Amino acid sequence: MYLDNFEVREETLLTPLKIAQRTTFLEWDSQPTLFKHYPHFCYRISLHDIEALEWLSQLRCITSLRTVAQKPYYQLNVPSAGNLHPLEVYVQVRNVSGVLCGIYHLDVVSEQLVLIQEIEDDGVELYLGLTNRFNGFMVMLSIVPFRSSWKYGLRAWRYCYLDLGHQIAALNATVRHYGLELTKMSHYEGNGLNVSMGMGDEEYIAAVYGIGGVGTRPVKILKNNLMCVAPTNYTMKDDKLSSSIRNTPLYLEEYDVTQWNDYAQINRSRRSAREFIASNANESAIDSLLQKSVPNSLEVIAIVMQAHSMHLGIYRNGEFSTAGNYQDEVTQLLLGQRFIAGANMVLLIYAQQFTAHSHIEAGIYAQDVYLTCEHHGVGCSGIGAFYDNEGSKWSNNPLLYAVAVGGKS
Repeated sequence: MYLDNFEVREETLLTPLKIAQRTTFLEWDSQPTLFKHYPHFCYRISLHDIEALEWLSQLRCITSLRTVAQKPYYQLNVPSAGNLHPLEVYVQVRNVSGVLCGIYHLDVVSEQLVLIQEIEDDGVELYLGLTNRFNGFMVMLSIVPFRSSWKYGLRAWRYCYLDLGHQIAALNATVRHYGLELTKMSHYEGNGLNVSMGMGDEEYIAAVYGIGGVGTRPVKILKNNLMCVAPTNYTMKDDKLSSSIRNTPLYLEEYDVTQWNDYAQINRSRRSAREFIASNANESAIDSLLQKSVPNSLEVIAIVMQAHSMHLGIYRNGEFSTAGNYQDEVTQLLLGQRFIAGANMVLLIYAQQFTAHSHIEAGIYAQDVYLTCEHHGVGCSGIGAFYDNEGSKWSNNPLLYAVAVGGKS
């Protein structure tokens, strides 16, 4: 059953009544696995052994590992709703010195590229409207819905695309930090690529970018489909969620993100704050966030709740609009989470349209906010859970995401 964007929004609204009616609880021992692993016999290359691969070590990486409830708890350089990380990364490599031409899986845990299949005159190019071989890297980002729907049900649709936006922004920032350039694709034949990549109904390619250039030699379709490896140790299919993601067009747009000289450091130190101390905030950082450019498809309303030298109230397009103390209202909007009350500012991210692509763009913008905060030593937390209807108090557009910003504890 395929749901259109309006139906997805209506079926995933959070209301106080829905929250109160929740009667189930999660058994964390049943959580599906977070990372896909190809068989041990597959050839592997460490990202740190070949200089041309070093940038991939910053693309999607584990930045913290600890034990929670006797299980490993991973944090990555990109945030994820519930820390569930429903994404995977694949890379087609061609004519890169020291690397076999082939299609690889990025193994985040071991920081390795795992060779799934060698290529010669064939590849994924034809699925992306290219008739000649692409020299360099083609990065394919996939969504594994069940990792998120296991906890969030159909609302996982929203979180998967927000997470994807964060990852696209991280790709953009990483590539540019290493002096490389993204090549935007212009066409996509989704189902054929998913089949060739060995994916069933548990995983879907959702975005593809090139790092390199198109050559002069023609390319053929992949001679053989890649081996099929399940992305989780078990799955429970949600037809509404799966069909909606399967039928969503590939995201092919490119947005610039802020470049920081200390990117390698702040990328690996990024954390989602769960406590704020307003007096520790750097208000120049708060002001810089108010002046940050916003994609045309989005509307960002900033609500400053605590500050020494700034007006408290609502800021639109970086300009002070309405005075007032909205701390209690904003905290209630974000499901009454107590730590929100300690933030200096909350950014409410709206979109002109409620679509998968607008959620991706909200995630891209939010990742840029995260890195800006980290650069200035300010805490930040993306929040995808809120009472949807209450969000209409400040805009006629649908609310997609919120980001709380404040002094680090």
